[in-house]
Amino acid sequence: MHQLTDYFAVVTAAADEPTAIALAVERAAELVDAEVGAVVLHEQVYGAWGFGADVPVQALLAIAPAPGVLTVTGLGDLHAVPNDLGADLGGALIVARLDEPLNAEERQVLRGMARVLGLALRSIRVLGAERTVRAEREREAAERLVLLEQARTRGMLVEALLTIQREISNRKPLPEILDAVTSGTAALLGGVPVALVLAGTDRNPRLTVASASGPDGAGGADPEGTHPAAREAMTTGTVLMRPADPDRPGHGTVIAAPFRVTGEVAGSLIAQLPGAVDRYAEQRDQLAAFAQQVSLALTDARTVEAVREAHHDAVTGLPNRGLFLQIFHRVLASRTATTGPASVLFIDLDRFKAVNDSLGHEAGDQLLAAVAGRLRGCVRAGDTTARLGGDEFAVLMTDSPGETAVEVGERAIAAIKAPFRISGRDVFIGASIGVAACGSATDPDVLLNQADVAMYRAKKEGPGKVVVYEPHMHAEALDYLSLRGDLCQALPGGEFQLQYQPLVRLDTGEITGVEALIRWHSPARGLVLPTDFIPAAEESGLIVEIGQWALETSTAQVAAWRRVHPGLNLNVNVSGHQLMHPRFAADVTRALAVAGLPSSAMTLELTESVLMSDPRAAVASLASLRELGVRLSIDDFGTGYSSLAYLRQLPVDELKIDRAFIARTELTDEDLALVRTIVELGHILGLRVIAEGIENAAQLDALRRLGCCYGQGYHLCRPTDAADLPGLFRDRSPVQAA
Repeated sequence: MHQLTDYFAVVTAAADEPTAIALAVERAAELVDAEVGAVVLHEQVYGAWGFGADVPVQALLAIAPAPGVLTVTGLGDLHAVPNDLGADLGGALIVARLDEPLNAEERQVLRGMARVLGLALRSIRVLGAERTVRAEREREAAERLVLLEQARTRGMLVEALLTIQREISNRKPLPEILDAVTSGTAALLGGVPVALVLAGTDRNPRLTVASASGPDGAGGADPEGTHPAAREAMTTGTVLMRPADPDRPGHGTVIAAPFRVTGEVAGSLIAQLPGAVDRYAEQRDQLAAFAQQVSLALTDARTVEAVREAHHDAVTGLPNRGLFLQIFHRVLASRTATTGPASVLFIDLDRFKAVNDSLGHEAGDQLLAAVAGRLRGCVRAGDTTARLGGDEFAVLMTDSPGETAVEVGERAIAAIKAPFRISGRDVFIGASIGVAACGSATDPDVLLNQADVAMYRAKKEGPGKVVVYEPHMHAEALDYLSLRGDLCQALPGGEFQLQYQPLVRLDTGEITGVEALIRWHSPARGLVLPTDFIPAAEESGLIVEIGQWALETSTAQVAAWRRVHPGLNLNVNVSGHQLMHPRFAADVTRALAVAGLPSSAMTLELTESVLMSDPRAAVASLASLRELGVRLSIDDFGTGYSSLAYLRQLPVDELKIDRAFIARTELTDEDLALVRTIVELGHILGLRVIAEGIENAAQLDALRRLGCCYGQGYHLCRPTDAADLPGLFRDRSPVQAA
């Protein structure tokens, strides 16, 4: 559900059709583990992904009308499924998978994704038309109002769909979700009657009205109604649009859109509009998009209901969210004046996603079960530990003030920080914990939300923190959510920029390379520091796209500079999410090939904590990058694990001494001894050593005497815009000792 929510936000936020198509194809293919994907539109192929240089255009055009076998060079025969983009677009979103055909649930999700893409493409065209109207001042004011209304409707649709997706992801009760669907549909269509009708069973073929909104709910207020349009839509499995009264075709239109659960038609969303049929092509697709949300909600509800019946999480054996809230409610309801305070801990695992992605879901489940065991060992027998979902846990402590809860949280963090033995290897993760004291509150949802807000504050302060909720944190949490929303728009909006800081050979002053540094210039926030937005990008998964943009942009820029300065090298920072992404090596290869940059001219920088979250997986990923000829660097060396054992195991070429070791204006004997040790260690292991943060001449002279060959810092050169760097290459003489 989180992936689908992210998909809706990203695709509908795309600025142009090629971007929307490319994002949709890649996200759809990744969601179902497909090898290739594309969009066929107007007898043309767009956004081809995974094919390489040889795109089978004719074969894709042939697949667009119906599922079949797609033969792809280098892959063989794939199971291909087209998904209709909408009635008036005449196109399809196609994904193809090698190992096995797509199942009914996967097809259902893909149909929803295709509908959203169709709506996005239509909206992009509407907005494009609006810009044209603004440029052509001679157009009538009435036409402008129509286009503005269409844009407003598009915004309402996207917001309504995202609201429903959030409610599904947050496990809202099913009736609330269905009411949100019908009320959202009715509001979007101008307050018309809307009803959600469920199919009958063999024993009781009568249709059931699950939710209705608007005047008379499209006849849904009558539970005995026959709903012929809904029945016909369910029988044909297609969206139906026809006159409400065949004898008076201009006096009303009925639209009925069927929805499915695990591939089978389960009901219909029906709306009655006042005008003729030919006015409502867009409304037809809007109703179909809402019907897809019903499909997802019912499918998710069926899964959640199965878990709730057992009251316990199948992976960890802990109480699930529903049972935890029931227990929490009983504890709050039974409190008296003499009862001691209660506290709740919200626990979120750090780096779990990287382990799950690299080692697989089975290993991820083993890790979750092991975490549950350690958490149980940190609390009393009378406390309640639960798995809320994903990598989130909660602990309810009765008769415990906030101070005691903090102590328990610190014990839990220490327990989780110790290595786990999973699938024959040591795995390192961490945790961030938020604490809320119950006080006089009586709503468990509110208290759990407060602990959740405190947990996000803990994450912001750094891994391994316990934070107690305070009222001002709520505003900070809202700002964080707003930041994530702005971040979703930043890449398609062209708000990111790269600056470059030279890497200098200390004995000659020669510039040997540049490090690419990302900057975000937000229209609403101004300059946002990487320390503020990178954690949010990592948590949301946007870091993979942002990192790939930085990779492609910097390789193209340095390749251009190398035409004049052939020896120039490039250093690029890489996050753990990128490193563990299964296609990262291929993405690096593609960026180098497109830019024409030799692999030997690129160095990827990774922090020690990223490498140590799963050392064996890191070694495997780094080895595949080394096979490409790319150089690898450990950034901020000395601030993390700094283990000789892992230095010998990891296939790295370079160490970057963290600026903390040379931060003093005048280095002490202890500072010099530490730096000398790191430099000599690097030389013994055959690694290039770079000092970061050189800010004065004394530091530069000291590093030269200690045998450090390379460095960077404000004393040598500040981060510089790409347009200004060639002048530095041309006009600046080599850096001399001060």
